[in-house]
Amino acid sequence: MITTSSTTTPLRSRFGEVASWTLGVFLLITTLYGLLAEHAYRLDRRLELESIAQDALTLATVPVLIWAGRRSRTSLRAHLLWLGLLSYLAYTYFIYAVGVPQNQVFLLYTAILGLAVAALVDGIGRIDVHVTAPAFHRSDDRGIGWFLIAVGCAFAALWLVDLIPSVWGSLPSTSGVGGLPYPVYVADLAFTLPAVVATGAALVRGHVAAPVLGAVVLVKIVTMGLAIWAMAIAILVDGGVPDWPVAGLFAVMIAVCATVLVCGARRLGHPARHWLRPTLWQR
Repeated sequence: MITTSSTTTPLRSRFGEVASWTLGVFLLITTLYGLLAEHAYRLDRRLELESIAQDALTLATVPVLIWAGRRSRTSLRAHLLWLGLLSYLAYTYFIYAVGVPQNQVFLLYTAILGLAVAALVDGIGRIDVHVTAPAFHRSDDRGIGWFLIAVGCAFAALWLVDLIPSVWGSLPSTSGVGGLPYPVYVADLAFTLPAVVATGAALVRGHVAAPVLGAVVLVKIVTMGLAIWAMAIAILVDGGVPDWPVAGLFAVMIAVCATVLVCGARRLGHPARHWLRPTLWQR
């Protein structure tokens, strides 16, 4: 019979807090490298500015990540915020790991990606959605669900308009470094947009796990939208012309998602005890 000692269980149950502090240290190093090193990214001027702007936004999220990770074991609000930030980091550092010329902090990019994904899976998997369900005010779930479905389908359509002609031999207007596939297309079409649409569909159908997943997706959209606006401001300050239609679209998404999150957080009740399992495989 396999037993779990009392000395190891508390440490394992604090994985989220340990992961948050570890990520915080790694993020501090990588973002400061991007902000302070000369030509850290070896990209053209516009892409380099966008990377630096995203580093600034990511650096600003570090205190929030650590605070939320520390509170995530006892507060459902903090736990959902923490998961949303982890999804933003997983997305961002997938792009950095596969879409940026290798630099001195590449190993930290991969470490952040792996740790963020592990913490995200662990943090979602440990939630007992049947216990948390009564804490959510679900009267507007269908509207939010249709909004997420529309967002996911709209962005998929935008990317496919650029990509489908490549089936007949033409090249997309946007490509990655050295002519490789654009990593945003890979991340969005393979992972992010299907997750957004699936979460929206779960909200429309009233699935018991949908409020949890919906909160995570909304936080990710807000943080990604803020990163897009940081990029636009950096380009504008440098004398360039940002992509205002994209920035405007994200402004609307930020406003809608932030409003839903704030209202939802105010109405969120207190779940029953044991809403968060001590470890992934235990009740």
